[in-house]
Amino acid sequence: MIRGLYSAASGMLVAQALVDTTANNLANVDTSGFKKTVLQIQSAQSLDLYRFQMEPGGTPGRAVHGVPSRSAIGALGMGAQVYDTPATFGQGALEQTNNPLDLALVGGGFFRVATPAGIRYTRDGGFVRNPQGELVTKLGQPVLGTDGQPIALAQGPFSVDGDGTVRQQGASAGQLSIVRFANLRYLRPQGGGLFVDEGAGPAQDTTSSVQQGYLERSTVNVVRSMVDLISAERFFDANSKAVQLEDQALGQSVQTVGAAQ
Repeated sequence: MIRGLYSAASGMLVAQALVDTTANNLANVDTSGFKKTVLQIQSAQSLDLYRFQMEPGGTPGRAVHGVPSRSAIGALGMGAQVYDTPATFGQGALEQTNNPLDLALVGGGFFRVATPAGIRYTRDGGFVRNPQGELVTKLGQPVLGTDGQPIALAQGPFSVDGDGTVRQQGASAGQLSIVRFANLRYLRPQGGGLFVDEGAGPAQDTTSSVQQGYLERSTVNVVRSMVDLISAERFFDANSKAVQLEDQALGQSVQTVGAAQ
């Protein structure tokens, strides 16, 4: 019965994690370049069950002692647990803004930005120009060029080619550094539309293209997220009732054993 309590409680924790993940996705439904996260679940560590019994033993003329032996019965599951909450990196729809500072990526690339904590990566191309004329994110983080330096712009109009080359007054003002990753599993969301490389293997991307005057919309599907919330609520309620039933059965067992004594 105690094991049943643990299994049902683990299901409640998984349901709560699903609610948290889905709520975060819904909160970013209008965040440019946001990639929804998913909840991956695995079985909790199981216990191996064995049957123990005493086999006849001993020698003639001496006391006979049983010889213990065991045989395997099988594994006992202990519920479920959260394995990981990775981001999914599908292409989001493009929304035309006609703002020359808005840049959208078509393909699997990421912009490189400089932060106080080091280099980070983003798909949110809603950039602005700081007082120094540098192209920066909404949080003021410089957008880097292929030379590792911020993209500096003079006053006046500018254009961005599909390969990320920034042109102003007929001359090149630099080229946006766009990278892709060998293993996106190790590219982890950090918040603020940024991703941190934890062994994903960045390399210069020559296949993605830049669309000026557009923003990439979030990949969150509101209807699907609402369905996930409803499923999580029902999952939580079912496990909550299982905990109550296990508790009642345990209490009845204690009372029965006490009465028998």
